[in-house]
Amino acid sequence: MSKVKTSSGIDEIRGKTNGRDSGYFYMRNGKQFYRSREENYQQNQSPRQKWNSAAFKYANSQLKLLTSPEAKAQLETEFEAAKHIASNGKSYSTSRAWKFNSLIHDYKLAHPFQQ
Repeated sequence: MSKVKTSSGIDEIRGKTNGRDSGYFYMRNGKQFYRSREENYQQNQSPRQKWNSAAFKYANSQLKLLTSPEAKAQLETEFEAAKHIASNGKSYSTSRAWKFNSLIHDYKLAHPFQQ
């Protein structure tokens, strides 16, 4: 929230006055208005953002399945065998980051982006 003093000494309020407000104040042609809007930033995604979100969701769901000690041990051996380099060609310091980025890369190869 910002209060701006005008030349006439009247306070102008711009932006949100509280984090829980549903709207914000703005100025147009010297007059102050209030607009309430639905904040749905994640709902309005471009096709490329939806594709990236789908890859992230897939990788997260697959990584959550690796909870047993045997799966963790196998993940560590695969990580060491790959010499910390994922299928996207980048090197990672932890096995979970390596697996996560490998899963994202594999998903994107299996489901190529199409306009």
